[in-house]
Amino acid sequence: MIRYLLFILEIIALVYLSFNIFYVTIYSFGAFLYKRTKFSKNVKKYNKFAVLIPAYKSDEIILNTAIESLKQSYDKKYFDIVVIADSLHEATLEKLANLDINLIPVQFEISTKAKSLNTALALLPEAYDYCCILDVDNIMEYNFLEKINFRLQNDEMVLQAHRTAKNANTSFAVLDGISEEINNNIFRKGHIGLGVSSALIGSGFFIKYKYCKDIMLGIESPVEDKELEILLLRDKYKILYESDALVYDEKVASSDVFVNQRRRWIASQFFDFNKILFDGIIELVVNKNFDFFDKAMQKILLPRVLLLGISGLSTLTIFFNFFVFKYLFVILFFFCCLSYFLGVPPKYYNAKTVKASLSVPKAILLMVVALLRSKGAASKKFLHTKHEFVDGVDQNLEEGE
Repeated sequence: MIRYLLFILEIIALVYLSFNIFYVTIYSFGAFLYKRTKFSKNVKKYNKFAVLIPAYKSDEIILNTAIESLKQSYDKKYFDIVVIADSLHEATLEKLANLDINLIPVQFEISTKAKSLNTALALLPEAYDYCCILDVDNIMEYNFLEKINFRLQNDEMVLQAHRTAKNANTSFAVLDGISEEINNNIFRKGHIGLGVSSALIGSGFFIKYKYCKDIMLGIESPVEDKELEILLLRDKYKILYESDALVYDEKVASSDVFVNQRRRWIASQFFDFNKILFDGIIELVVNKNFDFFDKAMQKILLPRVLLLGISGLSTLTIFFNFFVFKYLFVILFFFCCLSYFLGVPPKYYNAKTVKASLSVPKAILLMVVALLRSKGAASKKFLHTKHEFVDGVDQNLEEGE
């Protein structure tokens, strides 16, 4: 009886791991089909951008972000930096008011990024072609908006830029940066390479201004990026990706920040889980909407670090005679590692990464902790990420891929 139960559990584990690893492997190889943009200064039109930066209790970093955001090669008359200042100190507000930006102070009983964005969109004029959503720690490369304008010449609806690490000051920051690039390779380059919509990250993306203003009115939750992504795909809009337009993002430097941030990510992973899975099947069968179906399938994928840990542990079955498919688990672990390896940029091939790899077991355990602590509250309450790296971009990280 016990042997029979173990066999059933082995079959379930094998099927689930196979689905996860087949998915990430297919799209990892799909990244080889991604075609890079050949940029030129010859453009037909100059889009006007509203760069929206919600800043919640981020006095330690927002001033630097605002100053850096103004340093763009793109003509200043075609973009505005809009800082949505939620619960900032008066001293910070005074300094921001002296910059050439639009400053919108807000205060909510329960703050969310969506509320800040909706307030700003309601106050701003209808003078923009696109809005760009940035996190408070994001730094755009010097010619970021110039590249994006070149890419958005044909009235495209939504475009995700390449978010990459701006710091590598701790082992956790290195691992977080590598994780970001692996996800870029699988869920953005790989998807576009195979003709499927890119995933949104939550910052560093551009969306048609009027559409954003209308669609955001119905969004108030802390997982606004996932709600927006689902609505876009339901409306059959293709989410594009530009790998050569870089926006630098702060990577978590400590275990406490790691757990807090992953709680939100896991909550967003399972946001409206059952309904979206069911809707995904309906959209595929009835409306031939594969992009929406693909997004629904992502809801049952393990977080990448947990997939690595669980697939690695599954290889231990090779030491037990009663596991029938033990060698298949070894093969799955190999393809998991390969699909991740394909997404690691050359800039991470160094001694710092080797040292950081020793922290992978700890990261896996912390991901389990985040999973256990994410139930309920994380999907209803805004989880503020503490920022620890505020001095521009780490010069030890090369630009590009």
